[in-house]
Amino acid sequence: MDRSGDFAVSRRSKKQVIPRNGHTLMVVIVARISGCANQKELSLDDQTDHDRAVIEEIYEGPAEFIVIATRGKGERLDRPELKEVEDLIRTRTIDVIVMEDVGRLVRGVTAAMLWGLAVDHGTRCIAPNDCCDTNDESWEEDLISACRDHVGHNAHTSKRIKHKLMNRFVKYGGSTPMPTYGYIKPEDAETFDDWSKDPDARVHLQSGMALLQETLNCSAVADHFNARGVPVGPSCDNSEWDGRMIRRLYANPILKGMAARGTHETVKIHGEGRRVSRKNPDGPVYRACPHLAWFDAAEFDDVNARLTEKNARTRRGRNGKIDPRLRVPRKRTRFPGQHATCAYCGRIYVWGGNGVTENLQCTGSRDWRCWNSIGFNGSNAAQKVAQVITNELVQLNQFEAQFAAIVSNAANDSSDREQLDRVLRDLADLEQEKFNLAESMAACGPLPWIKEKVKNIEFRDAELQRTRSRLERQQKAKLSIPASLEELRRLLEEHFAQLAINSTEMGDLLRQIVPEFRVQLVRLCDGGHLMPRARVTLNLAGVTPDANRVPGLTDLLTRDVTLDLFEPPQREQIRVAATSLAAMGMTQRDIVRALPQRVTLPAVQKALALQRRMDEQGLVSPYVVLEGPPSDYPKVRRHKNPRYRFRPLNGHQFQA
Repeated sequence: MDRSGDFAVSRRSKKQVIPRNGHTLMVVIVARISGCANQKELSLDDQTDHDRAVIEEIYEGPAEFIVIATRGKGERLDRPELKEVEDLIRTRTIDVIVMEDVGRLVRGVTAAMLWGLAVDHGTRCIAPNDCCDTNDESWEEDLISACRDHVGHNAHTSKRIKHKLMNRFVKYGGSTPMPTYGYIKPEDAETFDDWSKDPDARVHLQSGMALLQETLNCSAVADHFNARGVPVGPSCDNSEWDGRMIRRLYANPILKGMAARGTHETVKIHGEGRRVSRKNPDGPVYRACPHLAWFDAAEFDDVNARLTEKNARTRRGRNGKIDPRLRVPRKRTRFPGQHATCAYCGRIYVWGGNGVTENLQCTGSRDWRCWNSIGFNGSNAAQKVAQVITNELVQLNQFEAQFAAIVSNAANDSSDREQLDRVLRDLADLEQEKFNLAESMAACGPLPWIKEKVKNIEFRDAELQRTRSRLERQQKAKLSIPASLEELRRLLEEHFAQLAINSTEMGDLLRQIVPEFRVQLVRLCDGGHLMPRARVTLNLAGVTPDANRVPGLTDLLTRDVTLDLFEPPQREQIRVAATSLAAMGMTQRDIVRALPQRVTLPAVQKALALQRRMDEQGLVSPYVVLEGPPSDYPKVRRHKNPRYRFRPLNGHQFQA
């Protein structure tokens, strides 16, 4: 039954819409597409036009529209546009929020919470396709009913598609996946019967299986394949083989002539609205495809059982223990994991360096693309960063006058207005460009270069519209910055007091305050072990959302700090004291007795020798930054392995 006409009449019969600012109706339009292959950006424009028409039905005066049009799954609760809508509601400046249906905002009962918040703040919400309007007394039950329908439609569609594809697979071997290495799938293939084995892969697959049976080392097989130029699968993003790819290849049951479907399933994490893939506890469904078998089933099962047994001792959550990372996003980690970067290759550091749980290691060295395999203790590094931040907070008093002047100027700053004027001028120029292009198309027809020009104009127009919307919201929103350095200090101290140093929440905070954490290696000028040192950038205004809008504030509260992520060797710890005592004419044995630490005579001799080496080289600090792997250090030899290829990230350059 179509109720849209009745709903339009009921809207017009309600009380008159009156802008709270007395002259212009402030409207937020929410549009969303999931971003699937068949969906186009034009759908967002259609939704926006529909929502504008809804407002024109209920209000005839001037209206200002804030459009929030995005791509994303409706179930996701961590989408930034939801936070944007909530923040706009809390400003108490929005009169109406309109969306085609509630699912455009979010699919689930979270929509009822946001609508309830809007009602509490005097904002009307309308979803015409769901016949929901907060002006109706029954809006809450109508909304919950609409949410149920959206969730049910999503679930039923998912079940229908999964059942259909599984039925095709079981019935005649349909719904085939992308082919792996060793197989040829014709473009018009509909079933596994249309697949064939690649004759060029026979010798490589068999030699790889033999090596795997002998060594149970997938990385060795990857080296074997790469040395012989074996191409990766047709749907693979990597250009070379690695151990993980080899494990997936030889674990695929199609190699023994058994195609599988349903190996994994998705489960919903309700707290975040996202879905994750996990192994199907019921196992996959198999279909016999003997013409695709490369190996005997007994041989295939034996090598996989041996690999599973070998790798079981390194699996998380073994021996009855709970996996601490179960269903935790990989990006959700403790500081400085996945935030610290290697100064040599530019890649991130991850936990578990060199087999030590509390250590971090460059991911490039794990993949044989960087020589820097030296790890450091992540917990100690986080504590040192927190201590440095605390020390910097104590020293902020000397900048009180500068801070007050910057905050005072920010209240009268017109830079946002000037930037908005520039954007409006650019939009006007773009409209003229559209008109000229339309004239050209009318005269010349749809030439290829015109199509490219249209795409470019559409992209620029979308960018300018987003910038305009952001600047307009910034102008209306009150600037949120601390009134004084004392308030900023109190804000940071409250955050530190509430969070544990090794918690993921503290990690989120420190990533805001520490935008850069670059790790390089140093060594004493007389040789010895390689030691990690961090070049850290602190932005004490990182917890203030609007700090970037205030010219000069970020520069005032930004510091570059050097942190040694190691304990200095004993000869360096006693060098200054031993040198001073030697300058007073004391013998080395007297220096041993005079030093407060318990040291030996050779330690004093090494400390004095270190000072002499510094004097010879004209050094102020005994530490020398390494720019490459040293030739005289026996423990860092990764670059000597045939598998090693130094490949920094694109555009990355080492800076001492």
